[in-house]
Amino acid sequence: MRQKFGQHFLKNQNAVKKIIEKLEIKSGETIIEIGPGEGALTYPLLKEIKNNNAEFLGIEKDFILAEKLKNEGLNVVMADALEEIPKINKENKNWKLCGNIPYYISGFLFRTISELENKPKKIILMIQKEVAERIAAHAPDMNMLAASIQVWGVPKIIFKLGPEDFSPKPEVDSSI
Repeated sequence: MRQKFGQHFLKNQNAVKKIIEKLEIKSGETIIEIGPGEGALTYPLLKEIKNNNAEFLGIEKDFILAEKLKNEGLNVVMADALEEIPKINKENKNWKLCGNIPYYISGFLFRTISELENKPKKIILMIQKEVAERIAAHAPDMNMLAASIQVWGVPKIIFKLGPEDFSPKPEVDSSI
């Protein structure tokens, strides 16, 4: 097990199935996964992508994990998602975004997405539960992060995950 960059790898297979269902993958779409890591979401996702004639691109910052996935024939770029997504965005008009992102980049990621001309059609991310609750809040309980995201998206908490759903266990709960 490798952990670097704040990684906590999803191990709950029911969560994987729900994430894939919620993506509603359609023909011609590009599904971008941030942090495919050890492939817990990636491999089941690839099966659904293939069944729906869509494309896959993984963005992995951890060189060793990226190389492992590339050696298995997956379309993975070794890069920082915050830098790579604006580049990818210029090439993809019909895309969706998913991933188990390190919690410390969530605010930066949403800001990066907010500045894109061509936003993803859907975003399904695992983030810290408290951040998800703030993002999905409505007036008068919303903060600046919620307001800035709700200008371009409709955030919704789909389900929650506990530390036991990850390896190693994070010290916080998560939400999708």
